[in-house]
Amino acid sequence: MKNLCKKSGIIGVLAGFIILMFLCPASAEPVPIKVGLLAPMTGPSPDWGKKQIVGMELAVEKINLRGGVNGTPVEMYALDTGGNPEKAIEAYRELADSDKVVAVIGPLFSGTFAMLRPVTNEEKVPIIATASAKPGLSDLKVYPYAFRMTVSSEKKEGAVAQAWVKANNVKTVAIVYDRKNNFTRALGDKVWPRIFKNQNVKVLDLDVPITFETGEKIYSEQVKKLKALKPDGICIAAFPFEAGYLIKEIRLAGLKQPILGGSATATSTTIQVAGEAAEGMWSNALFNASDPNPNVSKYVKAFSKRCKEKYADMECEPEQFDVVVYDILNFLVDIMKKKGVTSSPDQLQENRNKIRAGLEGMKMWRGTAGMMAFDKKGDGIRTIHIIKVKNGKWEPVY
Repeated sequence: MKNLCKKSGIIGVLAGFIILMFLCPASAEPVPIKVGLLAPMTGPSPDWGKKQIVGMELAVEKINLRGGVNGTPVEMYALDTGGNPEKAIEAYRELADSDKVVAVIGPLFSGTFAMLRPVTNEEKVPIIATASAKPGLSDLKVYPYAFRMTVSSEKKEGAVAQAWVKANNVKTVAIVYDRKNNFTRALGDKVWPRIFKNQNVKVLDLDVPITFETGEKIYSEQVKKLKALKPDGICIAAFPFEAGYLIKEIRLAGLKQPILGGSATATSTTIQVAGEAAEGMWSNALFNASDPNPNVSKYVKAFSKRCKEKYADMECEPEQFDVVVYDILNFLVDIMKKKGVTSSPDQLQENRNKIRAGLEGMKMWRGTAGMMAFDKKGDGIRTIHIIKVKNGKWEPVY
């Protein structure tokens, strides 16, 4: 084919044009570089997954407008995990074997990431989890293709807990947590107790934990136990809907103690469900949408517009779980450019390995959400924002 195109000048002019139109590689559309996304578009927190789709779409458009990867466009392949590890594994294999992606962004939840890690050793397609903050999940020596662009919970929850305890003069706490989810259970029965012990803060329900399960909406029993314990502060490890209902019931019962929520509560959904009861609640996030940085403002505007167009009935404020997808794809493209990644089918595994090596050696990178890098284990190094609800919105504490 290449020879035919080079010699087309010696053929008749008309015939040459016809041959060039149909046979020359230069006239064909370039084959895109494929990147996958594993997002929970159904299941316990479908809004997070849908927002991740929007974040990735915005990143793909921006990247391709700027020339893609050294002239090659990027194409996204998004599959739903449903927050289910088995479904996520099936989707990951599909992205790896059928769609031939060079890398996968996601999953979001800790339990899913934990079960997906061994499969990455078989498929050898790098994954970059978007949250999955349960401690101890990353180990590049054992799972060299499994990264997570988040800060493990003992680090980020420790930072906000220390500030919250000091600001509110907390000496005793009660912890209420969702026992069904890996992340919330680990935060409630392991991470927070260790953090508070180090601060000489007594956990009053350590021996008889106050718990519930994902999907519950009535918390009279839990609130009754909180009233009996009379803690200085209340800590909630839950997803947004459950956290919102619980906070509302706590305040309706007349309990006025300061509330600290785990990072999963740091969403507008928690405020939407809890209403005025959420005022003054503290949490932490890896993104501050109110940051005056022009790049943040531009992302917030573009995200809100696209999200409302795509999901008219959904609350569309950008959050840490969508912007991280946007940032991950952008730094993946930077790595691809530097490593010379191509869309050649013959170089698929070579390109996957180049990306894996680039992630492991990635230096500090400034994204929309702040500074980003990976440590030696494959955990994210991120900017942590300590926030609280003020006038119906999450705002920086400091």
